[in-house]
Amino acid sequence: MIDTHIRDWLPSWLGHRGAAEAFRARGTSSRVSRLAAQYDAEVDAALQRLWPKARIYHDREFTRDRADFLLVVRGRGVMIETKVKSDPGVFRGSTLPPLLDRLQRDGRRLVVLVNQGDPAPARDLITDKLGDKGRIVVWSGPHHDTDLHEAVEALLNQTTRHP
Repeated sequence: MIDTHIRDWLPSWLGHRGAAEAFRARGTSSRVSRLAAQYDAEVDAALQRLWPKARIYHDREFTRDRADFLLVVRGRGVMIETKVKSDPGVFRGSTLPPLLDRLQRDGRRLVVLVNQGDPAPARDLITDKLGDKGRIVVWSGPHHDTDLHEAVEALLNQTTRHP
């Protein structure tokens, strides 16, 4: 069947994509991929809102050992990894070890953003690998901007760049 709604196909025909579509498809199901792309777009907007002069780099290729974003503020970088849960249960961080291992070797800072759930087990995992160079924040919209801002600024204000 042919889509006859011009508003649906015209933007893509002209090379325009919605904010969520600009981010890579991830995950194992289309629903999770759509949620992840939308979440990444919302996180990008929050980073731009909270640090308007920052440089924000997106890793558009899905890999388990690289973070989704690099936020550079005042010449200092913080990696941002986004995680989308489809249920409000516990977030254990089972997909984080390859990323944590790489960042531990590189001495990089990391903030993990999860859209919902109890992040306590993942917090322990992050602390074991990165110490005070890692944080996890439940962020599901602008009402959590303060938590995101505090986590990133705490990492940016560390006096040493490497262990």
